[in-house]
Amino acid sequence: MNTNLLLVSPYSMKHYGGVQNQLILFKKYLSSKNFNVKILSPDSPDFNVGEAINLPFNGSIAPVKLTAAKDSIKKAYDWADIVHVHEPFIPYFFWGIKINNRTIVTHHADLSKPFAFFQKIFLRNEKYAHAVTAVSRVAKKGIGNSISTTIVPNTIELNNETDNLTTSSINLLFIGRDEKRKNFSLFKRFANEYSNKTYNFVAITNNTKSVQNITVHTNPDENTKSKILNNSTIYIAPNTHGESFGITLLEAINSDCVVVCSDIDAFKELLGDSGVYFTNNSLDSLTKIVDSLLKENTMEVLSKQKKYIEKYNIDKVMSSWISLYSQI
Repeated sequence: MNTNLLLVSPYSMKHYGGVQNQLILFKKYLSSKNFNVKILSPDSPDFNVGEAINLPFNGSIAPVKLTAAKDSIKKAYDWADIVHVHEPFIPYFFWGIKINNRTIVTHHADLSKPFAFFQKIFLRNEKYAHAVTAVSRVAKKGIGNSISTTIVPNTIELNNETDNLTTSSINLLFIGRDEKRKNFSLFKRFANEYSNKTYNFVAITNNTKSVQNITVHTNPDENTKSKILNNSTIYIAPNTHGESFGITLLEAINSDCVVVCSDIDAFKELLGDSGVYFTNNSLDSLTKIVDSLLKENTMEVLSKQKKYIEKYNIDKVMSSWISLYSQI
């Protein structure tokens, strides 16, 4: 007999994001493992709590819903055997989601101090959940010390083949919204610094304006994004703060891009000693690191990164979730 698993999220399923990415992977994988999986969220094809709006959150813009459709929540809860809530603050505090021994909670965000303070106050009932988890040590910081928390990382479907290691051109890629937290401005300065060299600069962003020395792709679909990744040599992640994981870094390595990233805690935790780091928000450090990297054997660096991220392979990570679900 299959188990009915309800995945809950405050983020719209019409928009790409790290949490939405994980829900899609969960549903695809677990549907072949004796689970019936449905999603309760804004704009969900299963249980829709309403259309999301864009709200400033944690240094970015989040497509979320604060006032949920109560009939959708009731139908979803009546259907579910297990309820797995991803990013709990809005579902618990605004939607009135119940916490009990058939509930599992996952924290994704690196919350700012004010958000973390309020979360610790309002989510004390998390202790009644079957399990509380976080995707990283950085995400765990926003949970009260009195609540036992297990770290289960985000996951990815790994590609074990290498396709673009012999490319003759050097394409440097940025992915992210044009906002302070993602630090597109540093990538633009970097492109200007290298304007007299033979590197190609490419960006996937929400910026519709033309940018000097950079080929900009505005909100491409997933197929186009995949092609751009596959044609890139180095992925630059200049994020300044507010990151708890970094699924795009894994996607880049999985597409045979060497990742060069800022030395924020989340990225160092994610890539460990396989990472190539520059000093946060430093153009001089970024320039020196890329110069040094391109003088090395980038194939060896990429091989080390690809081997390291095997720990995030979907079969390994999902076995941890299945084990937790089986205890309920």
